[in-house]
Amino acid sequence: MKMCKLGDVIVIKEFKNEYGEIVPKHSFVVINDEPDFVEGFRYDFVSNMLCSFHDEEHKKKKLRFEQNLAVKEEKISGENINNKEGYIKADQLYYFDKSKIEYKIIAYIDPELLDELVQLILKLKDENLLKPIYTNIKDNIKS
Repeated sequence: MKMCKLGDVIVIKEFKNEYGEIVPKHSFVVINDEPDFVEGFRYDFVSNMLCSFHDEEHKKKKLRFEQNLAVKEEKISGENINNKEGYIKADQLYYFDKSKIEYKIIAYIDPELLDELVQLILKLKDENLLKPIYTNIKDNIKS
């Protein structure tokens, strides 16, 4: 398995959302690929959820929120992308341990978009609006 790196778009086969519910197959953008520990649990990358818009109404609704960063299709490059506009949930920081999940690197985001994402995350941090999600490092995904 290739190691993911900053700015990669990955699809995780199965993960736990912030409520501990198992969610199948979803895209994420890697924002940190340095191994570390948090609350005594090992992790080796942090990511934000990447979502597609269902329609124009959904797009308007999601982009009303400061923490959602718009993503135009030309800002993502790779072989297996869906060519849809979407958004990154910049306030949700998902912590993962690669040994506990299955993932595949499918693309990467444009360096300008990555910089914009990092700036938004820093702003949200200053406003105390970041939500770290540890459900995928505290237990095995199958538990």
